[in-house]
Amino acid sequence: MKAADSLAEMGRLALTAAIAASSRARRCSERLAGRSIAIETLDMRFVLNFEPGTVGVTAGEPDADPPADATVRGSPAALAEAMARGSSPDAGDSAAVFGDTALFDDFRDSFRPHLDLGPAGFLAEDFGDALRLGAKAAESAIEGLVNAIQRGGGKQR
Repeated sequence: MKAADSLAEMGRLALTAAIAASSRARRCSERLAGRSIAIETLDMRFVLNFEPGTVGVTAGEPDADPPADATVRGSPAALAEAMARGSSPDAGDSAAVFGDTALFDDFRDSFRPHLDLGPAGFLAEDFGDALRLGAKAAESAIEGLVNAIQRGGGKQR
């Protein structure tokens, strides 16, 4: 199994857990049934295919696969930021969304964590710091995995 296939399976498991834990995510999977979102980062492409109550995730080649209904492209950190807040066209390292942006917005709003921060707004700043740290950790892990695969010629040991 290639690293991209392993990452696709991890993504599928995470999305399945979100659907099981959140009625918002479950309803989104029903609304988006038959639609797809491609995520492109670090020369990898992952396609999310929605069906009622489930999301399939497949790995493929960025230029070889058919277009999805929406495509999100950027660094792992930019993708994490786009999932947290949406993409900011003014940011230098922002994710770009192509195609049906409303589809991506629906997915993002339905699958991202929703926290009730109450009247203490300072918690939002703490959460933002934690999110940025998590995004950097994910970016580092993915880059390390890609580097390990490239050094090993794509073969698993």
